[in-house]
Amino acid sequence: MRERARERGSGFSVLRTTTYRLALAYTLIFILAVAAIMGLTYAVATHEIRGISVREIDHDMAVFESAFREGGEAELRHSVHERSEGAPGDSFFLLLAPDGSFLEGNIPPVLWREGWNQQLVNEEVLHLSQDLMDAAATNSDDEVRLFSFGREIGPYRLLAGRNSHVLHEIQEIMLACLLLGCVAISLVAMVSAYVFSREPARRLNEIAEVTHKVVAGRFELRLPVTKRGDEIDRLSGDVNRMLSRIETLMESLRQVSTDIAHDLRTPLARLRQRLDTMARQRPEPARFERAMEEAIEESDTIIETFNALLRIAQVEAGARRARFRPLDLSKLVDNVCDTYGEVALDEGHRLDPRIEPGLTIQGDGELLTQLLANLIENAIRHVPAPAKIEVRLGAQGGAVILSVRDDGPGVPAEEREAIFRRLYRLDRSRTTPGTGLGLAMVSAIADLHEARIDVSDGEPGLCVALLFPPLTELGALPRDGA
Repeated sequence: MRERARERGSGFSVLRTTTYRLALAYTLIFILAVAAIMGLTYAVATHEIRGISVREIDHDMAVFESAFREGGEAELRHSVHERSEGAPGDSFFLLLAPDGSFLEGNIPPVLWREGWNQQLVNEEVLHLSQDLMDAAATNSDDEVRLFSFGREIGPYRLLAGRNSHVLHEIQEIMLACLLLGCVAISLVAMVSAYVFSREPARRLNEIAEVTHKVVAGRFELRLPVTKRGDEIDRLSGDVNRMLSRIETLMESLRQVSTDIAHDLRTPLARLRQRLDTMARQRPEPARFERAMEEAIEESDTIIETFNALLRIAQVEAGARRARFRPLDLSKLVDNVCDTYGEVALDEGHRLDPRIEPGLTIQGDGELLTQLLANLIENAIRHVPAPAKIEVRLGAQGGAVILSVRDDGPGVPAEEREAIFRRLYRLDRSRTTPGTGLGLAMVSAIADLHEARIDVSDGEPGLCVALLFPPLTELGALPRDGA
């Protein structure tokens, strides 16, 4: 009980809704996509900016090699000196003698590195070169990051480099943009997801509240449906139709229980009375045999009633729907009328079939045969002779209409809906044989075939008409060979 109470009290949290989780999932995907794009941009930009520096350094080294080839040490020193003096603020050069002593350049010898190299120039070394100090002053953090290439030219060691602090700053800016962008996107996505998920969560809470009440037995309740026509509305509509069906079945079950208790009590009481009389009086063999036959007949009637109830329950369960096939209803009705024509004559009636040929529907031939047979038998049994029983089959507006009309006393308007209830019988019909389940079976078979039953005054008599949907509209049904 406590667990059930907790279920009733707990609603759908916005943070646990599918909408919110999907929004977060899409946000994560978007962030990953942005990160991939920014990462690619970062790599391409770094490569391009670094490539510019590499090409400039390669050009400087080519100039120095050419000078050394053409004029030896003097020309090499002259070339390094000129470039050092006229170099922009981010270009640095260093020429060392074979013994490592300083010859030319604008940076101290301590920065010599062979091959490609990148290093952060510390503050002590900065003060050893005015050019390094000037370059540091132009940077926001007063730093110089030396990207250089050093190699030996003859006996000399030569280094050319660039201040790569700009590249470093660009990298930091791009990383900061990526981080801040991801944080901003995440915050906006979470807030938006929360806002957009509140309405679905509220609607789901309403649905949960109704379903809890339905579980408690309130089958008359229905789920709320808005005018949006979204997936929640479609689901609610389907559930409402299911609840209507359950409510009908539950009401039918209650009615059946009441009818069984009322209608079967009398034959069971008669059966018990006969058996009790035989037990107390010990009748003669002839009377005993007759009483036993009556008891068996009464038992057979009770068994027949229960079997009919079981058949109706099987039809209402819908299992026979799998046997639906396109069938020629005109031929089926004609065969049933041929069978019952002589039966009607024997009872003093006349059966008048009026059948339009070639009408086809989806259905179960055996059940439809029983449906029409029950209607005809009901008319033969309950209409005083002589009477005319008219069976009509035709098409109107795309629908197929099957009707059975008699010219008997008819059924009062207030009881026309009730005649399709299980075990229901009119007062004037209680003396005639029957279980009161024939029309209940007709109703169950009609519902299975999605046919609408219309009961009207036959003027005189009673007219029961069934309107079958067109062949193309009757659900997703299996066809031959399926």
